[in-house]
Amino acid sequence: MVDPVDQAALDYWHGVEFFNIYDLDEQLEKARKHRPVHLLGPEQMIDGTWDSASVAPRLLYLLPFPATEATRIVAAQLSEPEASSIVNARDSELCADGFTCFAKLKLSANGRPNFDAISFSALPWAMGQLQAGSLDRLSMRQFEQETTALRFELIQECGASTPEFDAAALSALVERLVQWAGYRPPAGSAWAWMELLQEPDTAAASAAVSEAAAIEGDASGEDAAEDLPILNSFFVHDLNQAKGMLGQPGPPRALQAYLAGIDVPKLDLDSAQGHSQILQTLRPTSSIAGRWPSLPDQCQSLMQQFALNKMKALEPGQILAINGPPGTGKTTLLRDLIAHLVVERAGVLAGLADVRQGLSSETLEMQVFGKPMYKLAPALIGYEIVVASTNNGAVENLSLELPQCSGIDPALLDSLRYFQPVATKYAGSHASKPWTAAHLPVWGLVSAALGKKANCTRFNDIFGYRAATPDKPPEKYLADAKVDHAAWDNANAQTYWRYRKQLNAPMPFKTAQEKFIDARAAYNKEHAVLVCLEASLTQLHADWERAGFLCEALPAFDSLPLAELAAAAGALAQRSQEDAYGLERRLLPKCLRWLSQIFDAKRYQQWCTYCDLASALRRLAQDTETFAQQCAAADVAIWDGGSLDSHANQVIAFWQGPRLNQSRNALFAAAMALHEAFFLNAQPNICSAINDFLSRPSASGNDATALWQWLFMLTPVVSTTFASVRRQFAGVGSEELGWLIVDEAGQAPPQAAVGAMMRAQRVVVVGDPLQIPPVVPHGTRLLQLLGNHWLGQQYARYAVDKNSVQTLADRAYAFGVRHPASPDSFIGVPLVMHRRCDAPMFGIANQIAYANRMKHAKNGIATLHPTLGPSSWWHVDAISGNGSKFVPAQARRLFAALVDLYVSQASTCDRRLPDVFVITPFREVRSGLCTLLCTRANWEQALAGRSIPVPTKANLEKFRSNIGTVHTFQGKECDIVFFVLGCDSSHSGAINWASVEPNILNVAVTRAKKHLYVIGDRNLWGGKPYFDTALAMLNEFHARHAA
Repeated sequence: MVDPVDQAALDYWHGVEFFNIYDLDEQLEKARKHRPVHLLGPEQMIDGTWDSASVAPRLLYLLPFPATEATRIVAAQLSEPEASSIVNARDSELCADGFTCFAKLKLSANGRPNFDAISFSALPWAMGQLQAGSLDRLSMRQFEQETTALRFELIQECGASTPEFDAAALSALVERLVQWAGYRPPAGSAWAWMELLQEPDTAAASAAVSEAAAIEGDASGEDAAEDLPILNSFFVHDLNQAKGMLGQPGPPRALQAYLAGIDVPKLDLDSAQGHSQILQTLRPTSSIAGRWPSLPDQCQSLMQQFALNKMKALEPGQILAINGPPGTGKTTLLRDLIAHLVVERAGVLAGLADVRQGLSSETLEMQVFGKPMYKLAPALIGYEIVVASTNNGAVENLSLELPQCSGIDPALLDSLRYFQPVATKYAGSHASKPWTAAHLPVWGLVSAALGKKANCTRFNDIFGYRAATPDKPPEKYLADAKVDHAAWDNANAQTYWRYRKQLNAPMPFKTAQEKFIDARAAYNKEHAVLVCLEASLTQLHADWERAGFLCEALPAFDSLPLAELAAAAGALAQRSQEDAYGLERRLLPKCLRWLSQIFDAKRYQQWCTYCDLASALRRLAQDTETFAQQCAAADVAIWDGGSLDSHANQVIAFWQGPRLNQSRNALFAAAMALHEAFFLNAQPNICSAINDFLSRPSASGNDATALWQWLFMLTPVVSTTFASVRRQFAGVGSEELGWLIVDEAGQAPPQAAVGAMMRAQRVVVVGDPLQIPPVVPHGTRLLQLLGNHWLGQQYARYAVDKNSVQTLADRAYAFGVRHPASPDSFIGVPLVMHRRCDAPMFGIANQIAYANRMKHAKNGIATLHPTLGPSSWWHVDAISGNGSKFVPAQARRLFAALVDLYVSQASTCDRRLPDVFVITPFREVRSGLCTLLCTRANWEQALAGRSIPVPTKANLEKFRSNIGTVHTFQGKECDIVFFVLGCDSSHSGAINWASVEPNILNVAVTRAKKHLYVIGDRNLWGGKPYFDTALAMLNEFHARHAA
């Protein structure tokens, strides 16, 4: 039975998705780079615009209207007072502006409309339901019924003999769309925007446009929406499917936990009971064997290892929440989890009697070369790793970084070569450009960035050649005889099939098993030492506690280092022995001493006590010294007995060290070799099925899950965006993927993860709710209206503008600490060792956002920039003069600094602009900064009279990506950051919005690794919450270092 709250939450998120906005302006801007675009209305149909395009295929964006219309309609529905200035400022910055449209329709060169492929936007239809007071009709089923009926009607009306699609036909179509939606755009709205897909009679231009579009598609990744029947939602289908799954037997348990209407009971890890839990979890018997093969002396921090050991214990259907502030090692943590799962699956492979035992008796529906293909044995599934995020760059970067040799222990690079030439080909492949050697060499095919179509094309290149030589642009897959294999081999870039052929005979599976078993035995030997050491420590602690009752002068076990404890026990033993000698001289001679028990019983008993105490303390000193020597030999960190929150205890996890890590590295390398041997020996032709599957995922039928399981056997980690999950994992059912890792979860709206979560057995959620919350482009009052309709008093718990995947996961996990800014709530497992930012950025972020919980892991004194000076707040009076948040004087102060930087590096920069980030809270400020900083005439004027070349136009355009609002810089870092605040006194609402929580300032500050320069009016900003702390710390830092 479905929990009513679960159902209501999904209904609410489902309803919100119908109000997502298709960004028509962005689409038209892209189109204008390659082809003509025209606005169509009654006048344009008369002036010849339509007729001039009548011999070209066209794309019509029907009935464009302002995206702000949704806000207007909501306001008309509500009788409540207007929103606060902070809410208005939030909506001004985050809500979509510009234009959207009703539908998208393609016309052939002869003007015939293709109504079979017309794509409808849900937004105008949803606005019609809102106007009519029919929010209960907002469902995928209702929408599809109405769009299907409309499409059928248009097809029937079109018929085979319909005359040319002219002004009357277009006018009738737009009126029919208005009737279907129940919403009419403002008076005077155009009928359509027309994009010419091919210029008339210009074959060469057509080819150029096709090539340019292909290149842009490779870069932009906007093809995730290709299979969506509506223009503006990636998640609505999965939300609808999730509702069905929850009502069926065997529902997705992790999703149920995620949606739960009440928090799970929490164990506060800051409490005494929490500290006991941490110590228990960090015991050697709870640790993971797998390790990402970095240098052996690079150990996880205490809370990183705690989280990893908790992952090891994660059961199917459970969620684990990790809160990682900037620079606290989230990626390092995930690498070790990946290594752990690879080693665990290798353990299953090592236990197979032969390679055939790794195959199931069940076969796929499809065959390869007329032969059946077998599914994987059940024991080998459940280890699939999907990394998902809303941030396309974040997940792609993770997948591209995992195979790189940088950071790998150099001692392993000769043995850690997992399909290495295949990985090299993949690393240098592009969807539409020639192969190029990767910037950094790679060691293995451990991960793949999929999701969008261009990424799948890149990955499919490991199965075939689309160019005869690496320097040729890729086209269609070539026959083997047309490929210059020598050229590809010289680049060490081979397809899977070429690599397999060049191997002649792959490593026998039995040999790979034996190598793994030997590596595991070596690890087990090192691990057993630690288990024994921990037992010795437990016994030593108990012995020390007992001795403390006998000798009050004995220091507490956790008060001193081991060597000093041994010395203290030895000194007390000596003192007790001396006391015993003093009494012994006053007793009867040794031969008659037994009589002392009768005639001097008190003194005799005291003498015995001193002797026993001396003996016990000597043993204690010896045992402590022996244990210290054993710890030194094992070279591991152990608890010093002090506060777990101390820097010394947090910086390195207990029971970790270089010697153990060396054996773990070797174990991981052997695990990867065993995976390769299994894949090459078990069923090598399965790659043909995987290749076809990735090219045509919808044609896989019932084989989708089994083929994914085989792909994960070849490539353990696959990354994707949430927007691509439905398309990528179509056909994968409830809990049919092993592990889902949600990265940057604090920036993902809660509904985004539903599709991925319902397909996963175990979920690890990693993020930080104190960075930028999800960007939700809907008006606050619309969200409240929808939330109150479906959820009533429970609305706040699931509100998409107040929650994220991270906050819901935090509620669903049993361990955590109190939220730094809201002590009544909890966050998940906190990572605390910060390794990114120098002072003063670390101190600012730690104080404003994390209640000084973070520890600084970077050593050394903060560096001062030779041109810009120490990190500072540059005060510039805020006078905009035109009502804009953009303050020209602040922009000019920044421009002067950039010019100074450019001049200082002119001899080496090759006319590139300085590598800096320019960040602002506001879109208007970003726009003004782009205009000033990226206009070549401004640079020509600034550099006049100097023998320094002006930046190229291309470099100035490229620099635009370094300028943006805080929301666009999440997950990025740079040595130098300029934070331009903008706003004059007329924008108090905007200033209050930016300072009501620490998130915006926290993200801006923590993008800077070495230098931060805040540019703004300190009289307006310096007294606001969080900004007052930044001003004080920057002023103090500047005063201390400016001399």
